[in-house]
Amino acid sequence: MNKNKTSVMERFIAFMEKYFEPIAAKIEKQRHIQSIKNGMIALISVLIIGSFSLIISAIGNMFPEGTAVKTFFVNNAEILNLPFQFTFGLLSLYAAVTISYNHAKQLKVPILHSILGAVMTTITLNTKFIDGKLSTEFLDSRGLFIAIFGSLLAVEIIHFFIKKKVTIRIKGLPDGIAQTFEAIVPLVVILFLSVIVSLSMQAITKGQIIPEAFTTMLAPAINSIDTPYAVFLICFFEMLFWFIGLNGYAILVGFVMPFMTQYLGANAAAYAAGEPIPHVFAPNFWDYFMGFSGSGITGALVLLALFSRSRELKAVGKASVVPAVFTISEPVVFGLPICYNPYLFIPFVLGTPIIAVGQWFVFHLGWVRPPIANVGGTPIPLAQYLATMDWRAIVLIIFVLAAATLMYYPFFKMYERSLVKQESEVSARQAAHDALDLDF
Repeated sequence: MNKNKTSVMERFIAFMEKYFEPIAAKIEKQRHIQSIKNGMIALISVLIIGSFSLIISAIGNMFPEGTAVKTFFVNNAEILNLPFQFTFGLLSLYAAVTISYNHAKQLKVPILHSILGAVMTTITLNTKFIDGKLSTEFLDSRGLFIAIFGSLLAVEIIHFFIKKKVTIRIKGLPDGIAQTFEAIVPLVVILFLSVIVSLSMQAITKGQIIPEAFTTMLAPAINSIDTPYAVFLICFFEMLFWFIGLNGYAILVGFVMPFMTQYLGANAAAYAAGEPIPHVFAPNFWDYFMGFSGSGITGALVLLALFSRSRELKAVGKASVVPAVFTISEPVVFGLPICYNPYLFIPFVLGTPIIAVGQWFVFHLGWVRPPIANVGGTPIPLAQYLATMDWRAIVLIIFVLAAATLMYYPFFKMYERSLVKQESEVSARQAAHDALDLDF
């Protein structure tokens, strides 16, 4: 039986290597995709710092009301939340820096001025003035999509102007000063284009900037979300948004939360009255089951990364274990990365909704009690038990983790193989360099 299973898996991997891997490899080598990918990987340090600060803040939720620890965390919530606000809250700015840096290196244009152009674009398109004050709320992950493409476009504009020699050139100046004058014209163009685009969008949408309008336009026009079809679509769009660099949860939760909250109230009332639980899609179904160990069930990738032959993947896996316990997926989504990674598109975007629908049926059929409480901030697997008050929920997530690991495995191995090859080439070049034994 095991031989048959192994052979089926091997045949599937062979099929994917033959038909899918060449396409994925070609896409991965595209220069814009490379810049996005490398920029996202560079964000991992920021994401880890933000994740751990969020975990520390969430510890207070694990203590009962009225205790000294709970009171301390409540009274100092704003201070404890500052590291999170200065990391995740400004994620678009950090992405603008890392992506423009990598793209400028590829195009061989001045790096510092490319970063300035990217940051300028990101700030202009993701902020607006309200009552004379600059609103920066969309500089978080909701503005990441704009930061990615704005950064790439800014660097491309600088590259175009330098290539066409539409710049201010003064002979005899030191290189650093000469580059500064050379960057003035493209930076002015970048700023004016960004301002025009932002003001045009605000005029069209009655005051909304691009990420704000994007979120509004994507509001799902639905009357109920407690169906397998709605679960699939919500999960699919969430994963798709994450894949292109948007916080899918943040985009959709505002429209889904009223339904989930209503369902949670009905479930809690039914549980207190000893009646059957009427709904599945309460808040913690999304948080701790559909998004078990992080959006996209990224805990499965953490597990695979821990045993990876790639040094890079293993390092990401080690750094992502604790965040995964608190269902924080950003270190994996942006650090592995999943974002713009063609190798992982199929399992992440298409496979995750299938598993989510499977879990919905498990609850709907009564095999596990649906969520009857909101236990936000609680680590897994304690969260699954407290949300449902059913020990079978822990058994369920074990099966979910196993299913997700099997789902990701062949695609992860292809991605791992590409990284191992890159790492071996780098090691070979380093060994050859060391063998020269140069001493200057």
